[in-house]
Amino acid sequence: MKWSLLIAALCARLAAADMVVQRWGVGGHVQHPGTLQFKDEGARGTLLTCDLSALPRGSKVYRARLVFEREGMYGRGFMMAAVGADGTPVIRPGAPRLVLVYPWHRWFDATRDVAEAVESEGRTLRLLVTKAPSFKREATFLEIAFEGKLAEKLPQVADLRAISRAGQVFLTFREIEDLSEGKDDYSWGALIKKAKGYNPEMLVPNDEPREVRYRVYRSRQPITSKSIGEAELLAEVVPGSRFNTRQVRRIWTGEQTPSLLDEKFVAVRLAVEDGKPLPSGIGKYVHTVTSGGRGYYAVVAAINGVENTLDVPCVGPVEEKVAPPEPVMYKEVVSEVRDRDKKLQYVQRWYNWHVGPPLSHIPLCYDVVVGFCPERLKKPAPLYIHRGHSWIIEPEPVNPRLTDGLDLAHCSDSPNAFWMGINAACQTLMGVEQGQWQPFPQRRQEALIEWLDRQCGVDRDRIVAALGAWGMMEFTKPDIYAWLHGWGMPEVTKGFQAWQRACGVWGGVEAYANRPNEENPFWVQDCTRYILENPAKETPFFDIHMGWGAHFTEMGWPPWPRFLRAMIETKRPFAFRWAVRSEKRPAVRRDQSVPAFGNCSLDDNPGVGDLNNGETFSAQLNGYLNWDSESIVDEAGRWEMTVWLDDSAPLPSCTVDLTPRKCQKFRAKPGETFRWSNAAGDNEVRSGAATADNWGLVTLPGLQVSKAKSRVKIER
Repeated sequence: MKWSLLIAALCARLAAADMVVQRWGVGGHVQHPGTLQFKDEGARGTLLTCDLSALPRGSKVYRARLVFEREGMYGRGFMMAAVGADGTPVIRPGAPRLVLVYPWHRWFDATRDVAEAVESEGRTLRLLVTKAPSFKREATFLEIAFEGKLAEKLPQVADLRAISRAGQVFLTFREIEDLSEGKDDYSWGALIKKAKGYNPEMLVPNDEPREVRYRVYRSRQPITSKSIGEAELLAEVVPGSRFNTRQVRRIWTGEQTPSLLDEKFVAVRLAVEDGKPLPSGIGKYVHTVTSGGRGYYAVVAAINGVENTLDVPCVGPVEEKVAPPEPVMYKEVVSEVRDRDKKLQYVQRWYNWHVGPPLSHIPLCYDVVVGFCPERLKKPAPLYIHRGHSWIIEPEPVNPRLTDGLDLAHCSDSPNAFWMGINAACQTLMGVEQGQWQPFPQRRQEALIEWLDRQCGVDRDRIVAALGAWGMMEFTKPDIYAWLHGWGMPEVTKGFQAWQRACGVWGGVEAYANRPNEENPFWVQDCTRYILENPAKETPFFDIHMGWGAHFTEMGWPPWPRFLRAMIETKRPFAFRWAVRSEKRPAVRRDQSVPAFGNCSLDDNPGVGDLNNGETFSAQLNGYLNWDSESIVDEAGRWEMTVWLDDSAPLPSCTVDLTPRKCQKFRAKPGETFRWSNAAGDNEVRSGAATADNWGLVTLPGLQVSKAKSRVKIER
């Protein structure tokens, strides 16, 4: 009789069991206010205690999230451990406890500690916080998913759908509240009034009078009200996730000015299918798969942390295949350009690109813009990458133009760290000393090159990068880029504004003490150091011009003279001038040799780095020199090139050192001797011998070059 009653009670319990999600905290949107307390214990740290007596003894704990809220981009890391009632550390073997959950790093997994505390005599969780950044104690909460009985049925999402493409699963669902009031195109001014703010990741929700979120789950098995506790929590989605918060009008006078709240400015919508921006009331989440197979996905609504786990919308099985994530087009703009008397189309396609580590520090959506003239597009197509400025985070595409190639523009990180990457701890609970600086924008740029190559075919020998400002990491990658133009900063930390920004966006110099140089952005950003330490390594031809505006007074002119001198000393191919080059630029290919000119007799004096010294704002180096890229001879024992001065040169001739660089076949061993000649027509101007230096470079010093074309030959 006793056994039958026990079995009946157990069956009744199992039949009635739900996954219940509740919060314990100081106050606010918690179901158990006043249960979380902090006690300062001096040098020992801060004791965090949480009274779990409201949790039924013996309850199965599915998940426990410990969430802190701190301000700022970076902070020190948390160090804490469970302690007993007597204050001594609880040491148990097994996996690490209280770890930040990947990839968001915005909450700690406290599941094991909570489960053990519920079974303890005092039913109290005790954590000793020995190190932590400044955080809001009143906003801290412990959220526990446990086996129990849900008190009430909450509103639930509807129309859950999944699309699998390019290594990602795109989930869409109808939210329980529609911020855009049934309108597909909704005013940004009206939308932002319903939020607390915004950032490039999302709308920052206004959680008064209640907090609404959407929880995304994944499992290998169908997810139901009975099995959701065993599913993996992938993410928490805020209301209004269909809106693109990168594409917001940027103005200098602040975000809450009348122009930003203009009812005529329509909020930009994201897309998960080409050409189909998401309609009103639809939320979205994009999951990048990490292993092949099949998965089931569920999305449930949560109000003040309490999830509706009674009616669980589930979709699947969804085919999952690991592949590089690809952008999704959300709009196409067609403009008219002229080819003499003929009218042609210039097509500009705007894309959403959802990526996470290692292409971004957390999962984020970036904008990508691709432009081309369909009637002139070559296959494979040359690629022109326009990076844009370093103080905004949206793409800056080129204007419609006549081209036979592809134009690409994309986003930097937020904050924009000179297009050079940020620390992975940015805007997470990870300590800046725990995170690693990584070149995220360059990884994304290189991934986009691969995507365009798969889609259209890219001429890998004709990839050009236009540097808008500051960082210029393409400079170290001649295996990808044929040439660069514009201006970067060879040392972005020079200049008072640039130094302050560097410390802010990277978390300060101290965070990188005792790290390998490659993980220290303050070391990596010094391109002058790079070329001096690696004289034999090639660099792309760099057409340096300041025509886009350089802001040298606040960003820093000081590194430029040092960089230019290092370029000459290490025999690099470059031209430097203030204005954008008006003369026809020679075609430069990745698979083709280029001349490195140096010590030209027409060079101006760029000074020593002081804006009051030298010919800073009118200086040029190698600015009048030109060459023919169609008639280059690059053979094992012979190198030839035609060179001359532009008509704009102030004198009819000059002397200059010339060194062949980026040679494909012409190779020299250190100390090897070569014969050279320089002839204009049938008349030999000069000839002599040259010896390869320690780097295997052959330099012709004091070569005479005039406005009449001359042929330079070097022979073994």
